[in-house]
Amino acid sequence: MVIPVSENSRTIDAVKFPRYERRGLFMGLKWYQLLLLAGGVLVASVASAANGPAGLFGSGPVWLALMLLGLLQYSRIPYPVWVSHAVLFFYRSIVSQTRFFVRPERAVLAGRLELPGGLGSLQLRRTSRGESFIVDARGKEVVAVLRCSTRSFALLDTDDKAWAVQAWSRVQAGMAQRGNVARIAAQDYTVPYPSKALRDFYEQAAPERSGGTGELSWGQRSYEDLISAAGSAMSHDLLLALVVDTARARRRIKESGGGLLGVERVLRLEVEAMTTALGTHSVRVEEWLPEDGILAVLHGAFDPAAVAAPVRQRVPAIDGEPHSDSESRLISGPMAVEEHWTYVRTDSGFHQTFWIAEWPRQKVFPGFLHPLIYVGDFRHTVTEVIRAVPTTEALRDIRSAQEAHETRRRINTRFDRPLTREQRAEEEEVAQREEEIVAGHGDVRPAAYVTITASTLEDLARYRQELESAAAGAFVELRLLAGQQWAAFVAGALPFGRGLR
Repeated sequence: MVIPVSENSRTIDAVKFPRYERRGLFMGLKWYQLLLLAGGVLVASVASAANGPAGLFGSGPVWLALMLLGLLQYSRIPYPVWVSHAVLFFYRSIVSQTRFFVRPERAVLAGRLELPGGLGSLQLRRTSRGESFIVDARGKEVVAVLRCSTRSFALLDTDDKAWAVQAWSRVQAGMAQRGNVARIAAQDYTVPYPSKALRDFYEQAAPERSGGTGELSWGQRSYEDLISAAGSAMSHDLLLALVVDTARARRRIKESGGGLLGVERVLRLEVEAMTTALGTHSVRVEEWLPEDGILAVLHGAFDPAAVAAPVRQRVPAIDGEPHSDSESRLISGPMAVEEHWTYVRTDSGFHQTFWIAEWPRQKVFPGFLHPLIYVGDFRHTVTEVIRAVPTTEALRDIRSAQEAHETRRRINTRFDRPLTREQRAEEEEVAQREEEIVAGHGDVRPAAYVTITASTLEDLARYRQELESAAAGAFVELRLLAGQQWAAFVAGALPFGRGLR
């Protein structure tokens, strides 16, 4: 997705995002919807042939339910998809897969992250220079987490905004051309710090009171009054997860020495290339997170009440003998996780994750997501997962879309039905995508998630209302990922660069 910039006036052009399109085999219906429709027609035909009208009306609830289940949708998602989510969630509830409790007495392999579900296979490896990267052996991926800093986009002047947007389009184009990069995930962690934290810091750092009499000077008194009147201070931590596909980079890894050494060298080259590309976007990579940095991010996501707590905790001593540093245990995951239909509960927080199901349908300018990023005084994370699409795959998808649109045109012409404005807009957007790819731009697929965190369910409901109001101001449509909250939490709140769609 490329945002055009006018090169003559150096101004930013407003853009309109394409609507999330679901194409099917026939008339926009998926194979399972067509199967349900065929089943309903078959039941009605057999009942009518066997018992006539009485059989047709008697079996009405069965074939009518099958046909409605195949045709109806809720929030543009077919009913069979909702049914599959519900069945899978309740099955997982029955077999106790929605609860996780850590077992401190169980040994943990060195370098293995102690996380629930399929995340338990993730490994944390150190590089020769002290950084760390996450190895997903099952998914054949490695992840490097970078901490970045940049100036606020809203505070830039028009020329700087235009340059930043143009540079970001080049970053995405370069990402699409490098086949080793599977995804990148840009995450903005917004963490509130209460005024008590400011006072504690002031009491530790402030000089002794004047004259040793314990009396405050006028400056100290004014500063303490200011701290007393201060509310929560919001801190923004910008992380970028770079995901490299080791299957695609197999040859380069082998040429670089093979094994973890080859993986490290290939990953370092991709990190350096991404650092250079982000530099043109006025984004500075502060550091490639080491082991403690990654563990601190994970610990804060699962235990938001202990953000400032240390991530290392020693194993209890046996017979009064202390353990060495090599025997200390890294607390990387939660003590407990409980997944519900609409939220996830971890050590000290309740979390809800939303998916941006619809981008603005009207023309907007870059920076339209600011209402979501700066909403409220509560902890929340805005994540955008960008997947690079190879040019051949993108052109094949465009051809498939054009064939589907042509089939729809023929059907509308045969039944003398006009083409709607929405259908015309979809065809124009597909043609625009093809022009951009032919012109040399890379094709990417963005997916965005917003995770809110609260200490109680009442606060979580209140934060949700604030978030939905902010989403209306950003002209986006949020959809609560019911029945998928754990997978959504992993995609939206953890620095693994994963996505759902």
